[in-house]
Amino acid sequence: MVAKKDNKDMLSAAEIKEIKKHLLALKEDATKRLQNTKQMDMPEVEVGDPIDDASKSLDKEILFELSSNAHNTIEQIEAALRKIDKGIYGTCEYCRKPIGKKRMKALPFARYCINCQHTNEHHSR
Repeated sequence: MVAKKDNKDMLSAAEIKEIKKHLLALKEDATKRLQNTKQMDMPEVEVGDPIDDASKSLDKEILFELSSNAHNTIEQIEAALRKIDKGIYGTCEYCRKPIGKKRMKALPFARYCINCQHTNEHHSR
């Protein structure tokens, strides 16, 4: 016999409202980081030795990675906000069961419950 989960794992409307506020703040922060990264784009210098060129190349790679991470974070946050608006926030995209409260509070844009996340990571190795 499988024990049925009680409602203690379900998020209340008040908790979802708080998480939405937190998601909006995270989105604003990620957007600012993205804008700052774009402003850091370095001007090209005509003369330089191979070490300078390598250093500039590495700096550009780091800026690109930061920009890519900020874009990814913003996309995940926007997806979570859409789920809130649709009334499906906190539901695992794979098994359709509620994602645990602790997980949603720790990672408010989580798409999968911990079991499905673990299974997904295990199979992708």
